[in-house]
Amino acid sequence: MIQSVKQQKKKQQDRNGILGFFAFLVIAGAGTFTYFQFSNPIDEESFCPIKGGPKEVTAIVFDKSEQYSKEQVIDIKTSFESWLSGVEPNSKNRPIDLSFFEEGNLIQLFVTDQRALEKSEGLEPIAQLCVPKDFKEAKGWIDNPDLLEADYQKFVKTFTGEIENLLKKAEGTSPIMETFVRISNSKSFQTHPSKPHNMFIVSDMLQNSDTYSHYRRGEGQVWKNFERKMDGSVFLNARLNDVNWQVFLALRKNVSDRNLQTTSLTSFWSNFFANAGAIPNSWIIIDG
Repeated sequence: MIQSVKQQKKKQQDRNGILGFFAFLVIAGAGTFTYFQFSNPIDEESFCPIKGGPKEVTAIVFDKSEQYSKEQVIDIKTSFESWLSGVEPNSKNRPIDLSFFEEGNLIQLFVTDQRALEKSEGLEPIAQLCVPKDFKEAKGWIDNPDLLEADYQKFVKTFTGEIENLLKKAEGTSPIMETFVRISNSKSFQTHPSKPHNMFIVSDMLQNSDTYSHYRRGEGQVWKNFERKMDGSVFLNARLNDVNWQVFLALRKNVSDRNLQTTSLTSFWSNFFANAGAIPNSWIIIDG
């Protein structure tokens, strides 16, 4: 039977439609395959990339030797909530190195705890998770925005919750440099040796332990005193090679403490970290 021109045209359109549909499936399938081939799946527990591990490792070192003021507590809590979300409010305009908290970085929370340092086991973080993908950047047909948001909220709440608990405690001693040395030797901090490492320190930076004290006569912030006393020890030449460090400094209300928080103190720690091979960033003052 001879088909009319109209019938032939419709038949051709149907064929084109079927071919177009199959072409779409092929392209979509290839795109999906390519995405999953080159994308990096995330571990559900740690939020870290399964292939290659985290991009960087950031140790937050929290000093709980002294009670923080109410104003400082508020600033610490709100600041970390912002930084863990990857932002610094324009109104603050502080030189925070936000690269410490970028997506894919492993964040570890350590505490200066004398009792933990007295144990023979290595110092372990009280919390550690990788910074998950921001749910606001979810790709509709690939990502699940609700799951991403749940992961993101869990990440932020884990650290802000732990920090809030630490803000309620004060230990009295301040083994800051011992904590740095123990972290540098900890299995957790060394797990990814080829990745950049960072250390973000929340502290008044007033060292006070049996090893060395900024309060004791003959020691203090005088670097030559430290060199003389610590000669040949691990504290004079701690191993923090190429570790980026930044201090979130708590200025103390106590006059005697405040009088120790001078340029001599910043110079002392600059020498300590320079001897360790670490890389400095600007210090930030905690409000209050």
